[in-house]
Amino acid sequence: MAWRDALDLYCERTDASFWSEPLNAVTNAGFLIAGADMRRRLGRNAPADLQWLAALLAMVGIGSFVFHTVAERWASVLDVAFIALFVLLFIHRALVRLFHWDATRAAGAVLATVSLTALLAMSVKSAALNGSELYLGPWAALIALALGCPPGEAKHWLGRAALLFLISMILRSVDLRACDALPTGTHFLWHLNNALVLWCGMRSLLATPPLESKLP
Repeated sequence: MAWRDALDLYCERTDASFWSEPLNAVTNAGFLIAGADMRRRLGRNAPADLQWLAALLAMVGIGSFVFHTVAERWASVLDVAFIALFVLLFIHRALVRLFHWDATRAAGAVLATVSLTALLAMSVKSAALNGSELYLGPWAALIALALGCPPGEAKHWLGRAALLFLISMILRSVDLRACDALPTGTHFLWHLNNALVLWCGMRSLLATPPLESKLP
């Protein structure tokens, strides 16, 4: 396995050229727009953890753009890395801000999510999922957050995010099987819907004013 190995994983790609996945590439603008909107909502004096999440939201789009244009193994790692960083930081801060857990306990839950993700990715091997088994762990964590969150606006945003993420995984999973009927595939819709998922998740953190003096 070489870092410069070319990858052809999605329906839209027909050759190794830079713009062989135009829709998969340009729809990453959704993450940039979502990140910019979150940055606007946060303002200049926002807490550092929320600023990092807004930045990572945009970086998800940049990493994915690189992968869907360069389409090499190293780019796929970059793509997944930004997604993973956002997910892990989001879970930690949601537990601290919305559930008022201490940072150490929240870190334990993050490690549990990593373990669950690895377990599901190894045990749920199905061609029908087209690699989406990697996202079952984060989806389970998002459902748990939505169910456990105290009633209020934050709970509604988490619920919306969990439902939309299910739709996202379906769109990602059916991409290759949709080639005959839809030559562009459906992966670009995963990008647009996932940008909305992450935006809804961020809205949950903004819905309840944080107790800054109690945050680690």
